[in-house]
Amino acid sequence: MLLEKPAIVCLQETKLSVVCNGIANEILGSVFDYVFLPSVGASGGILLGWRRGRLSLTDVSFGQRMLSAKVTTDSQSGCAWWLTVVYGPPQIESEKMAFLAELLQFRSLAVGPWLICGDFNMIYTAQDKNNDRLDRRDKHD
Repeated sequence: MLLEKPAIVCLQETKLSVVCNGIANEILGSVFDYVFLPSVGASGGILLGWRRGRLSLTDVSFGQRMLSAKVTTDSQSGCAWWLTVVYGPPQIESEKMAFLAELLQFRSLAVGPWLICGDFNMIYTAQDKNNDRLDRRDKHD
């Protein structure tokens, strides 16, 4: 029995090129609305779902590896904030730099509180790795 009732569900690397209502209902449940960013080949893909009647999402924008929207609670307070879900490029340094530039560009246009979540496919320190293979070429001093 599910005891939690999440208002937002963010899934990265779905590997789905298409998400129809049937698939979304199977993954999220019928009380969720959703938007998705298709996968490219066999990698990537983002599914963002929100519980109908608790939240509203507007101003949805799609990037190469990110999906963003303005989130508003469906209560009297109407507090609005930005949500960005990411699935960063896994290997190529130039793609990582373009990905970060795209995030910066979005942020310059999205005024107000901002939550960013997902898989950046980047590490901060060697201790963040689960193995000893570390490519230090991505390290900028």
